[in-house]
Amino acid sequence: MLALFDMDGTLFPGDSQLRFAGRILSRHPWRRLYLLLLLPCALLAALRIIRTERMKRIFLSYLYRMPLGQVEREAQAFAEENIRPILYPGVLQRLRDHQAAGDHCILVSASPSFYTEPIGRMLGFDDIIATPIVMQLAMPLVPAIEPPGNNKGGTKLIRLRKKGIIPPDGKTPDSICYTDSRADLPMLSVCEQGVLVNPSAQLANQAPEHHWQIIRQPLPWHGKRAFLAFILKNIIGFRA
Repeated sequence: MLALFDMDGTLFPGDSQLRFAGRILSRHPWRRLYLLLLLPCALLAALRIIRTERMKRIFLSYLYRMPLGQVEREAQAFAEENIRPILYPGVLQRLRDHQAAGDHCILVSASPSFYTEPIGRMLGFDDIIATPIVMQLAMPLVPAIEPPGNNKGGTKLIRLRKKGIIPPDGKTPDSICYTDSRADLPMLSVCEQGVLVNPSAQLANQAPEHHWQIIRQPLPWHGKRAFLAFILKNIIGFRA
């Protein structure tokens, strides 16, 4: 069986980009200067003047001039120290069951490759497909993303097909997709089975028609106010 797993919101709660930024900013407070670039660009993004992919690149400006070796060490530590403790137990057990059965398990994420790959290796995935950030000896202010771009939505299918993991068209025989997001509707559409993790009401409403299973996992926050607090704390790197 082929088992495709989204990452953020599927294997653990919240956004890994925010979590990694929070880790770096709490250790290097001067890097909060990136907010001088991020905040006006976020306004332009809200007005749909800046696209999502460019905004992802701008967000990474908090890593400006960080040496490649240090980024790699932080990414490895992030996987072990920040991600391993918050993995959803129910989804992790599903992954372990697939691995025990000898299934081909692929991590397919829109998150940056430089820390998604250590997370995937830590969890024993057979292959890892993420948004490939062009790394340099020192991080540029706005890093480039390799074509065909941000690994989200239909772009996930492009990369899966390029690797020969799924066929050029139609559904993939004996396959299952795990996700929490409507952005993964293309990936769900090419799998015979689907599992939705803490889906929104809009996505959950589509489950009966497609015979997708829904599983609920515990969230570390309750309500929109607590979720917004999580976002703000990580954007500024605040650790209480």
